[in-house]
Amino acid sequence: MRLRWLYAEIAVFLAVWIALMVLLRERAFYDPGSLWHIVVGEIILTQEMPQSDPFSFTCAGQRWVPQQWGAEVLMALLHRVGQLDLLFLIFTAALATLYAWLFHRALHYGMAPILAGLMVAACLFAGAFHYYVRPHMVTIAALAWTMAILLDAEQRSLSSWRLYTLPLLYILWTNLHGGVLGGILMLGLAGSAWGIVFLLNRYTGLSLGETPWRHWREVGLWAGVLSACALAPLVNPHGLEMFRIWKSIVSSPVLPRVIGEHMPLDPTRPFTWPTLALGVVYLLLLISALPAIRITWLLPLVWFYFSFQSIRQAPLFAVTVAVTLPALWPATRFYRWLRRFSDGTLVCPPAPRPVRPLMVLAPLLAVSVALVLQLTRTPVPLFGTGWARLSPTMTPIELRDTLQHYARTLPPGTPIYNDPNFGGFLIYFTPQFKIFMDDRCELYGDAWLQLYTDTIALPPEQLGPIFEQWQQRYGFPLALIATSPYTPKSSLEQYLLSRPDRWWEIARCQAAVLFALRSEEILSSASSASKKNGGPP
Repeated sequence: MRLRWLYAEIAVFLAVWIALMVLLRERAFYDPGSLWHIVVGEIILTQEMPQSDPFSFTCAGQRWVPQQWGAEVLMALLHRVGQLDLLFLIFTAALATLYAWLFHRALHYGMAPILAGLMVAACLFAGAFHYYVRPHMVTIAALAWTMAILLDAEQRSLSSWRLYTLPLLYILWTNLHGGVLGGILMLGLAGSAWGIVFLLNRYTGLSLGETPWRHWREVGLWAGVLSACALAPLVNPHGLEMFRIWKSIVSSPVLPRVIGEHMPLDPTRPFTWPTLALGVVYLLLLISALPAIRITWLLPLVWFYFSFQSIRQAPLFAVTVAVTLPALWPATRFYRWLRRFSDGTLVCPPAPRPVRPLMVLAPLLAVSVALVLQLTRTPVPLFGTGWARLSPTMTPIELRDTLQHYARTLPPGTPIYNDPNFGGFLIYFTPQFKIFMDDRCELYGDAWLQLYTDTIALPPEQLGPIFEQWQQRYGFPLALIATSPYTPKSSLEQYLLSRPDRWWEIARCQAAVLFALRSEEILSSASSASKKNGGPP
């Protein structure tokens, strides 16, 4: 007997959620920004909106405002309640909800459950390398919603409330993440193309394709909504400064050369292969639908191109494909071939599939149970407290106690030299320190980023004197250097190890090594740590 309550969407949600909880337990916090975003949110909640850099000594007092302030406040509130565990729980549940919704749309458009599941898995996998507990996840979800609105509008199945609330979404999106510019780009491209087709269809007698508009009144309505969305970025606490920040990031010629997530897609790197494979499948399906092509089906091409310019755009390409393919699929030659020759398990005619209450209530119940486990501090695998953690191979978590000891015993505001990838870690665990650098690229600027990258790549004998000049200028007594047991020592680590008369190795872990300048203040702090721990710190 068929179980009426067993909807496929529920199974997809649970499968994706559990998979994410298992596979991203540490990886979700690989990005150093995950930690400092929380601290910024706390500053906003307990003090005021920062107007200058509160964390580094290299840019102390320099103008800096949190462009993602809304998401940072939300992260701080969740962190207050359940620490990193709750952040991870909400992150994975939201991502599972997004892909369960995409699966539901695929069924609604007539894609067979097997193919819909494969499509969702492929798109999820293609973007997984950039799934972190960071505000940029908002852009992935909001862009998917935007694409769905455009597709439904083109097929004239868009409800009025979804269209009218779009400007409100864009105001919210503006204050959560700068990716709102990508949404505005999609609206602008679709609206412009529809406008051209509408005019040609109306005044030349040609039939070049479908648009959401039959009359000028509908054109005016859409023009008003699109204009409101385009103006939404002005509604923010920083005014036009937000545009300057976004421009400095988007137009930077340095970031694609020195920051991994901004670099162009490299086909020789295995993690890019799912994106390339997804692109090939999408292009084949698009070509097979010729000449019956709709404007919205072409929009993922924009993000495929952007992915080659910057690999961080690949998850946006994946999610736009996940929205587009179900609508494109029935128009392809592959669909028609399967419908003619297969047994029917891989093809289904498009049929409305309303959202049933249980499709929402069952996942909500599962998440609620997990929330109770976390709020009661119950250590249950996957969903209970203590599951989320920082990776000891990516962060110096094994040196946390040692670093916190020095942070307590040295004067507040003591500068510490650090690898940029450890900036967020230090901001989160040792706020008493002033850091050398982190991943707020808009703060440090292109000139400094290029100088640092060029300097740190020098051989030890050339890097050493420059590093000592930095030490003399800023006076940092500690240096937290990235290392790995699986790769050769960096030039800076080699230099510091070659100068035991000046730099002392205090502690080492899988991801980092901590050095201290030989001085009375540091030796006194080290002595107290030795007594406390029963040995060398």
